[in-house]
Amino acid sequence: MFNKAKNASSENKSATLIAKPHSSPQHSPVNNARSSLSVIGSNTQVEGDINSDEDLTVEGRVSGIITCKQHTVTLGANGYIKGDIFAHTLHVSGEVKGNLVVLHRATIHKGAHVSGTIIAPCLVLEDGSAFHGTIDMNPDNEILQSTFNQSTFNDNSVSAKKSSPLSSTDGAPPKKSTTDKPAATKSQAAQHDQTEA
Repeated sequence: MFNKAKNASSENKSATLIAKPHSSPQHSPVNNARSSLSVIGSNTQVEGDINSDEDLTVEGRVSGIITCKQHTVTLGANGYIKGDIFAHTLHVSGEVKGNLVVLHRATIHKGAHVSGTIIAPCLVLEDGSAFHGTIDMNPDNEILQSTFNQSTFNDNSVSAKKSSPLSSTDGAPPKKSTTDKPAATKSQAAQHDQTEA
């Protein structure tokens, strides 16, 4: 009996060893389909715009526009960004002062602080996060469509994008609001009702 247990245990170990390399190739096509990862370390400060054709993780400080239209931008818990972010997917755990324009989903994690406008069709505000500003979750938003339908990115579009989230599409001045997260949820519902009307 004891020999069977030892054999079964070593079989399970070999099965585990076989399973790890077997699961690794499943992740390889995903990694091959997406570019590598750029990291701005915790002791790094960047002043200026960043254009990235790969996933970007910011653990340090950035002052400028981050454009990562087809990839994910992740802001670490100690990271700080002062400027606008244009990304396919966004994860914020640190502090952002600027406008967030996200094609797919923006997630503001517990402990994060965000001040500005968020334009994203899918938004997750976790408990314990702080948000002050406005939210637009309309997938047909003009800024969202114009940002992600452009085939090229040039210096002229940077200045237009930098100011466009702050101006409304009908020429009226933007509605400014400072809210905590629970109030933002009520504001979202009210804004959604206005969009439906």
